Amino acid sequence: MKGSLREWKLSGLLLSAVGISFIGDFIYLVALNLFIFAKTDSVAAVAGLWIIGPIAGIITGFWAGSLVDRLYKKYIMIITDIIRGCLVAIIPFLSELWSIYLLLFVISLCSSFFKPASSAYTVQLVPKDKLLRYNSISSILITGSLVVGPAIAGALVQISSYQAAIWCNALSFFISGLIILFLPNLHLESEFIERKMKYFSIILNDLRIVFNFLKKNLYFLAVYILFQFIMTLAIALDSQEVIFTQKVIGLTETQFSLLMSITGIGYLVGSLIMSVFASKITISYLIGLGSILFSAGYIIYAFSTTFFVASLGFVILGFFSSFANTGFQTFIQKSIPSHQMARIGTTLSLFQSSLLIVLILSAGFLSEAVGVKNLVIGTTLVIAFMAGFLCLLTIVSYTRQKHSVTPTQIVKEEI
Repeated sequence: MKGSLREWKLSGLLLSAVGISFIGDFIYLVALNLFIFAKTDSVAAVAGLWIIGPIAGIITGFWAGSLVDRLYKKYIMIITDIIRGCLVAIIPFLSELWSIYLLLFVISLCSSFFKPASSAYTVQLVPKDKLLRYNSISSILITGSLVVGPAIAGALVQISSYQAAIWCNALSFFISGLIILFLPNLHLESEFIERKMKYFSIILNDLRIVFNFLKKNLYFLAVYILFQFIMTLAIALDSQEVIFTQKVIGLTETQFSLLMSITGIGYLVGSLIMSVFASKITISYLIGLGSILFSAGYIIYAFSTTFFVASLGFVILGFFSSFANTGFQTFIQKSIPSHQMARIGTTLSLFQSSLLIVLILSAGFLSEAVGVKNLVIGTTLVIAFMAGFLCLLTIVSYTRQKHSVTPTQIVKEEI
């Protein structure tokens, strides 16, 4: 009993750090998009914000995971939180767009280490049988952040300034790092003797490990590629969200912030349901059905002409994205060995980062060429098609597995 309470106490600390950081991120996301758009009145300038992270991901993808898997994840998270907090605090003092982009690039480099470190640390800290419930609770925190963050950002922009909203994000990084300080050190030694190996040889060896894992797990690879393609298209749409809501639907900055919070309400309800019924829901159904119903929300949003209809689409989008994301996150955590989590995760992220850059740049170009409305409608239809294919793949795979193995094996292999 005491061990169980201690596990959830430590998990609670990690969730608190993540939750606080997410609140700051959503304040920052809204404030920075509005800040850049107000400063430049340029669709391309806003789209540029969304490709900085993927570029950093590509640069660090081949080697960041190798470092993270061999170092103490706790200290990586703390150091990157502190660095990001300091750098974000500087942004309001910059006047040139290129200098803002440069600082955001360095912040993204830090995030390229923090994310795989936190993912690997989570798998080491949380028992496998509790991962789905942990992820559902994490979704609630993300949801709360999605509701609270944009609301705070909107209020700060109206009452104070964009700068105050950005400084709130800087503070959240410092608080997150402080909380992580109280977590234990968890570190698994590598299964390879590497002290005499050159670092370049270590990276090549790690790449072989990754490719061998993928060759042996083709179903995992197929689900990963399809799901990430859907979510990457969604992010490309998000890069045009400010322009679409203001120029096509006719929303104000305050209504845009409110729309983000309304999305969070849908996500919150979905996450609460997930946390209650986590142990009773099949991961394959979470990913498949969650994705296709998530795409339905985007379609409603794409064809909306009023704030009410757009809100309805975002509530549906938020509700079912909590199912899809929680299922996919648990799928990843149960599929990849914890001591290889960062290496495999960062290598795979190269695919998403590369795709994201192409799609965001294409979205910015097509938005100017064919109009943002046509772009949003076309992209949502592609998302719906791919979500339907993913749903078919996961459900057929699970059904075949269910009829070919024993009930005990289904519990072990249901990913």
